[in-house]
Formats: sequence, C-alpha cells, structure tokens
Amino acid sequence: MSEVIDFLISFEPGDWFGLTLRGIFVYLFVLWVALVIWVARDIVSRTDKLILQVIAIILVIALNIFGLLVYLIVRPQKTLLERYQEDVEHKVLTENEEVCPSCEHSLPLQFQFCPACGMEARQSCKKCKKLVSKGWAVCPYCGEKKKISGASSEPKQKTRGTLKKFFKRK
Repeated sequence: MSEVIDFLISFEPGDWFGLTLRGIFVYLFVLWVALVIWVARDIVSRTDKLILQVIAIILVIALNIFGLLVYLIVRPQKTLLERYQEDVEHKVLTENEEVCPSCEHSLPLQFQFCPACGMEARQSCKKCKKLVSKGWAVCPYCGEKKKISGASSEPKQKTRGTLKKFFKRK
C-alpha cells in the first residue's frame, strides 16, 4: 500500500506517463467517492430501513461500478416522498367515496344504489329528500330523525374494501 502512495506522491520532471497515470488514479478515486456519496443520498431518500441503507453503501464501496449496477437493479422504485405524495393523492381522490356493503364496489356519495349489484346503500330523507346513509339516525341536512336500519347495511370505509380486494387477488 505504501508503494502505491509513494508512486502517487513522487514526481520526476519529464515523466509524463507517470503524471498521466497519477491523474487517472486521482480521477478514479474522486469518481468512486462521488459514487458512494450519491448512492448514500439516494438510498436514504428511498427507504427508512437502516439495514438496507448500510448494505447498499457497503455494496458500492466494495464492488464499485458492479456494486452500482446491482444497486440500480434492486433499489426501491420510488422515493419516500413520491410514495407519500401518491398516498395523499389517493386519499383526496377517494375522499368522497364509500364501498358497497355487499359487493365492495366503489360507491360515490351521490349514488343511492350500487351500480354493480343494485343494493340500496342510501335512503332519501323524508323531509328534505337528500340522500342519507341507511345507518344514520338523523339527517345531517335538516335534522329529521329517522328509523335506523340494520348496522350491517351501512357502507364501509373505502380502505376496508380495497384491502379485501387486494388480498383476494393473491
């Protein structure tokens, strides 16, 4: 190791080959350090699991360009920020939807019947004629008390239906 450092430090005038070789070594070292820093910053933005971060950095330190190729193949596809933004977008888009209690089809709040199975998910208020979920005791628009239907016919939250559909597919 000391022989390599002595070679890089020592310089004889007129030795252009040695100077060029030293320049290439320094360039490759700086490139390697920049590569390790880039991978470290990239993996931190893509996962919060410390073990994966350490493995990715060690992989690039040990294998250099080959480690980078392996890292690029196995790294998470999206950053944490991109996943957060997609979650927020999904919540905003499904905010005004429920799930049909019988078939779990997406059901916008303005629908009285499920378009997939035909089940009645909401009833019209007798006083103001606006759609009210079947499980509610009072109309939120006019305050009219109504008879409560069975709790099982009340529409579920959107996330419950999507989770059931997700596990049914696999």
